[in-house]
Amino acid sequence: MLNSSKIEGVILKRSNLGEADKIIIFFSRQLGKTKVLAKGVRRIRSRRAPDLELFNHVSLVVHHSKTFNLVTEAKTINNYSLLKSDLKSSGYLFYLCEVLDKILPEDQPHPDLFGNFLAFLNSPLNQDGVKRFVVELLWSLGYLPRGQYPRAGVTDLVESIVERPIRSKKFLEEI
Repeated sequence: MLNSSKIEGVILKRSNLGEADKIIIFFSRQLGKTKVLAKGVRRIRSRRAPDLELFNHVSLVVHHSKTFNLVTEAKTINNYSLLKSDLKSSGYLFYLCEVLDKILPEDQPHPDLFGNFLAFLNSPLNQDGVKRFVVELLWSLGYLPRGQYPRAGVTDLVESIVERPIRSKKFLEEI
């Protein structure tokens, strides 16, 4: 593997590490769902901080090491500000990113799924579209036979697969 590579992806989740670092989980065409370490990104003067916000479609330069992959550069391709400014759309984004984070295996590329996800993000978000996307996700990952729909709710099936609750579903029910 190369020492560093340029990777395009969507940020699914972030968590703090230490005083100034963040662990970023993103979904890319090349790597699938993967974790990277963004050192110093929580500092006030960090140039990369605005690019590493949730739901951003970004281009990252990642340095590959034995312990952790490090983000050395970040550039926003699309920040989906219109989706983020709408409460209902934000709820759908949180839900989709949580489902993708919990159901996708790490470091296994799914180029078609990534393309579908980007196309979905560039279309108007609504409840039926979100359900349809999750069902297609279950079809493409082999959790549900193609053409079949879950008997219970879509979220209930996802929760039974990952054996963990989807926390953002409660938020979606309230808005």
